[in-house]
Amino acid sequence: MTRQFTINDRYRPIVTIKKIKKDIPTVIEVSGRRYVHDNADSYKGGKRK
Repeated sequence: MTRQFTINDRYRPIVTIKKIKKDIPTVIEVSGRRYVHDNADSYKGGKRK
């Protein structure tokens, strides 16, 4: 049985830190889903012009 959530509900999910770079968690896992920190200044590949 899964919990039914509504808007503005608060709860404590289990968060697992998978990767840390310069003391900032860059990859975390929340309730089985993986989330990656995307820095605005990061270079994503391709040609630089």
